[in-house]
Amino acid sequence: MASVLEEKEAIRDVLSAYCFYVDNGEFDKWAELFTEDGMFDCGPLAKVQGRAAIKDFITKAVPRKGEGAARKHCTMNSMIQVNGAEAKADSYIIVVREAEQGIMTSLAGRYEDLLVKQGETWRFKVRKIHFDISGDLGLKKA
Repeated sequence: MASVLEEKEAIRDVLSAYCFYVDNGEFDKWAELFTEDGMFDCGPLAKVQGRAAIKDFITKAVPRKGEGAARKHCTMNSMIQVNGAEAKADSYIIVVREAEQGIMTSLAGRYEDLLVKQGETWRFKVRKIHFDISGDLGLKKA
């Protein structure tokens, strides 16, 4: 049985994988970070439920690597509370991206997460983004 510290480290890996996969356009791997019935609440952009719908949303909204301005999601200051096979995490998020004038910050906000452990794998049951400060996110036009 893993210790609470080992579980927290595994959850930090999930938080980091989310950033790497979305920035690299690996939307299949990114969607796998959510439970089958997971919820992705993007505040003013969308509230999407179910892994397939979450993948469809991200594929339509975020340009793949090489299709638009490069971006980097940076998650930090994570506070994680583990309670058996369930965990809550609150983290800061900053997104920087390319723009005509150089690198710009397009979002500074917070993630509010509910994660569950399925077998040996932690997944997002609910991931909510709070857009505390946002600008041009560089998303695809609908």
